Amino acid sequence: MSSAQKLLPEKGKPMVSYLGYIYTKEKSTTAKISFRYQNRDCKARCHTNLSMDIFLSQPTDHNHVPNPECIALIELNNQIKAQAATSDESTSSILHSALRTFPLNAASELPRTEIIMQTICRQRQTPAATFTDGLSDDLKKTYRAEDFLLYEEADVIIFSTKANLSTLKHSKHWLLMEHLKYAPMSFISCLRFMH
Repeated sequence: MSSAQKLLPEKGKPMVSYLGYIYTKEKSTTAKISFRYQNRDCKARCHTNLSMDIFLSQPTDHNHVPNPECIALIELNNQIKAQAATSDESTSSILHSALRTFPLNAASELPRTEIIMQTICRQRQTPAATFTDGLSDDLKKTYRAEDFLLYEEADVIIFSTKANLSTLKHSKHWLLMEHLKYAPMSFISCLRFMH
């Protein structure tokens, strides 16, 4: 019996690879798991034990050549997702560190950089909000531990440090730099002022 390489699930379905082919779980019993080739145009199937490390029946024949580059892409996806969920590194830093070890022969399978960066951003954990006031404590302070939440009411939230507010107070002109694209659902808009 041959050994299977277990891949972390993509979209919740367990996967195994063997000789450059990727199989996704089709069904399972109390004794085995049935896998089908990832591309449904091919009818190849195999069966593994419940721990997905040994084939109980060898994969059937394929009607195409293997694509081992896809395995490297799945492993890259899993690596950046895990790193993004547990790390405070910047998105570009996670992307560059993951791509450093990516095999060059699989580079043709890589999606655009923006797509990979979106994947990283989706894995980021949002800060837990306290239900008394709606904002978590880490959003109320700057990285220098200065108060950042200046005013909070049901309809209005003002973020600023006292030093920034003092600078605005002494400025002759204020400029509205931009109307931010994203605002919480309960707010109409977000504005950013500069002096």
